Amino acid sequence: AELRCGPNSSANDDAETESQLVETARCLFDCVKSMMSSELLTRSVSGKMFLASILKQIAEGDRVDYGCGKRRRRPTTAAMGKLMGYVMDNVNEIITGAYTGDLDFAMDGVYCMEAIENCSQRIFDATSESTKGDGNDSLSFRAKLSEVASKLLRQNWPDETKMNKGNVGKLLSLFVEHSPNRMDTLSHLVNDVLQEVPHLGKGKGVAVFPTCSHQTFGNYYSTVLEYLWKELVNLFNSPLGKTKDPTAASKAMELMHKMIGLLQSLFGLTKDHEALAKKSIIFQQLKFGSRFIETFVLKAIPFFQVHFQHHEDTILDIIRLLQRWSHQLYHIISHGKREKDANLTKEAPRAKKALEMFIHKVKAMLKKNRCMTAMWTKTLKAKDIDGSTIKEERESEDDEEEGDSENEDRDEEFDSEEDDDEGSGDSADTSENEYETDEN
Repeated sequence: AELRCGPNSSANDDAETESQLVETARCLFDCVKSMMSSELLTRSVSGKMFLASILKQIAEGDRVDYGCGKRRRRPTTAAMGKLMGYVMDNVNEIITGAYTGDLDFAMDGVYCMEAIENCSQRIFDATSESTKGDGNDSLSFRAKLSEVASKLLRQNWPDETKMNKGNVGKLLSLFVEHSPNRMDTLSHLVNDVLQEVPHLGKGKGVAVFPTCSHQTFGNYYSTVLEYLWKELVNLFNSPLGKTKDPTAASKAMELMHKMIGLLQSLFGLTKDHEALAKKSIIFQQLKFGSRFIETFVLKAIPFFQVHFQHHEDTILDIIRLLQRWSHQLYHIISHGKREKDANLTKEAPRAKKALEMFIHKVKAMLKKNRCMTAMWTKTLKAKDIDGSTIKEERESEDDEEEGDSENEDRDEEFDSEEDDDEGSGDSADTSENEYETDEN
């Protein structure tokens, strides 16, 4: 069937006909999604044979070999990939080539395409290495998902369209997750999209991404934060993050430097524009900020230890950059305590632990490499999330709530006695202390 909607309809197509075509497309999407989501059709050879027959019927209208009793040949992985690619291209054409002004309809098509990609991944994962090939079909499906998500995010939708985590948030995740170069995509979203939001008028969207507005800022912001953390995880799960080659290690450090720079830009955005610093945004900052620190401590510090001799200056520069950014996490923790925010208070212990681990592990690494003089400690001033210093009266109230133990934390320094060179972090907390570099 040929589906024609919106501007692509002929002069004889009225609103009722268009509505019927849209509903027909929705039914097709649901059928394909249900079929692709069935693991029974990818688990066994017979299941794959049935799946191939169904796909061939959908793609080519060929019913000869489906249920006709003839002996069917076992489908190759390449043939399956080609058939799924044909169906995916048709779904893509329906939702991007025929404008309906209906984001919900477009999302039905996107979920259908995602089901096709997941099905292809199951088939390729279950195929032996000798018959799998280079896996280009699976990579191609992911690239198509990212492309269609990008098109829909860049589209102008009617004013009455409701945008939320279920549509805009989902599209952003697919756009970033399956992007050929995630770091370039994240940089674009931070530097060219989110930085424009403070200057938008009411009800307006960013020129290059009309779906990014004050209303959807939280969806964009939290997605970018989450994927910056995931990129750090992916880096150390890749060969580049495990390399012992000094030249390759410099590339990994360059990526880490870029990630932390993007985090600084994101946090600076809410610091400089108070209207953007809503409770949900601040919570996301603390949540994914603490996870970034955790991963950095567990993965990056051991990596730095291996390459410290060849990359000392670069490593110290990354640590200084991360240290400056981490100040904001301390301020968010204090803000949550003052405002008695339940979500921030619940997340604070994990964040504090991550920050303490960061201090202790960095100290241990510097001591082991005999360069403790590169840094010294200082007591952080109590500041609000916008960077303004908290008045003394408010500080006293916090001190009374925390008690003497926190005062002891503020006075601890890096040059205190240690039981061993590793600085395991089992000693007194240093969550309210930070270190400074000789360049600050």
